[in-house]
Amino acid sequence: MVDNSKLHYQGRDGSDINTEGFEIGDINNTHFIVANTFCFARPHLLLLTSDGYQKQYEPLRQTDLEAAWTMLTAIGKEYVIFYNCGQYGGCNRLHNHMQLMPMLEDSFAAFLDSEGGKEPSVPYHWFYCRFESQHVTPSNLTKVYTDLLKQATKVGDNRSEHADSALPGAACPHNMILTKRWMLVLPRRRAVITKEAGVNAVGMLGVIAVATKEEINTWLRQGLTQALRELGVPKEI
Repeated sequence: MVDNSKLHYQGRDGSDINTEGFEIGDINNTHFIVANTFCFARPHLLLLTSDGYQKQYEPLRQTDLEAAWTMLTAIGKEYVIFYNCGQYGGCNRLHNHMQLMPMLEDSFAAFLDSEGGKEPSVPYHWFYCRFESQHVTPSNLTKVYTDLLKQATKVGDNRSEHADSALPGAACPHNMILTKRWMLVLPRRRAVITKEAGVNAVGMLGVIAVATKEEINTWLRQGLTQALRELGVPKEI
């Protein structure tokens, strides 16, 4: 349930994200919603843990998934929530947070939106689950996420850059994408190819944000397939 009566406009202990002036409301007393000042879409929201000491390199907890599901089901339109876990998963802040934006169109995962959808050939490992029922509980979500993350860890563990210096409690770097109909998890090796060519979770699904002509040219030089192979865990490994 969204509650905007308990907004906090001062810096939160442990957080490295300045949310002052952009907080919208609390979710389930465990998370709060913030307008993303570096938006990729409109609206583009952040769902942060109320505890600023929970870190972005940690696996999601049941309370995280419950808050995410609360958001998805409270909004009438179709939205997607994603999580960039760890530096090599595409995150650049330590305070644990997910992101929410309108449903992606024509992404690699669009086939999951219909029963007869045909899985495309992608150059990296990904793992997904379609929900069999519209009645999804937090414990269901947690089990699905845990199972998918185990599969991702099996192929991706110790594959990321500087894996030997991973922090205690860190999960295998990965991306999690969640809609009302499915969840997808994919392991990551790198966050960027060059400083002009890096992606988060939605970028790994083929929806890549570019801000300059140089970034466009970089992607053209690299080649999308080869770049995503480098950023994820190639299927041939």
